[in-house]
Amino acid sequence: MKTIKFTFLTILLSSIFLFGCGSQQDDLPGANIEKISNPDKNLALEDITALGFKKNKTYKVNDLPDAKSAYYGFLKIPKEKITIDYELRFYENQEKAKSIGVEWVTERIGKDAVLTKGDATWKEGVKDARTCGGDSGHGKGYSLVVASSTCNLAKYFDYFIYGNMIILCQGKDVEQSVNNCRLILSKLEPSIE
Repeated sequence: MKTIKFTFLTILLSSIFLFGCGSQQDDLPGANIEKISNPDKNLALEDITALGFKKNKTYKVNDLPDAKSAYYGFLKIPKEKITIDYELRFYENQEKAKSIGVEWVTERIGKDAVLTKGDATWKEGVKDARTCGGDSGHGKGYSLVVASSTCNLAKYFDYFIYGNMIILCQGKDVEQSVNNCRLILSKLEPSIE
C-alpha cells in the first residue's frame, strides 16, 4: 500500500512540475517573437548596445558574403546573475540576411557546429563560438574532463532573424538558445517585455 501511495504521489508531483514548467515558457520575455520577424526594421549595433549589450569584438566581414558588420558580445542579466553571449551579424536588409546569411549561420550552431578554423567556411569568431564543459547540454554521461580539455563544444544552438540582423544566441540546447534570443529581442519591443 505504501508503494502505491508513493507512486501516486510521485506521478502527481511530476505532473504538477511538468505543467508548471510548460506555463512558465509562455511567461518568458518575448515568447511571441517569431524566428524571422520585423522585415522592415533596419538595425545597427547602437540599437543593441542601447539594450545593455556589451560588444567584446568586432569581426572582419570581408569573407562573410553581403554582411555589413558582425560583432561578439554579451548581455548581463543582473537579477539572475548570469551573462549570455551573442553573435550579431548585420545585413543590408532582411531579405539578404535570409537568402545569404542563414547558410553561413547554420554552420556555427548546434551539436554539429563547425568549430575549428581549418574546417569553418567563415573563420572569424570561431573560437568565440566554442565553450567548455557541461555548459553545452551534451547530457548525462558526457565526460566533463573530456569537455574541459577539448573546449570544442557549441556555444550557440539557434539563431533569430530580426529585421536586417541575424543573432546567434548562447544556450545549452535549442530551447535555451531560443529563450535567450527572445530575451534580448524583447527589449527591442518594450510592449512585449
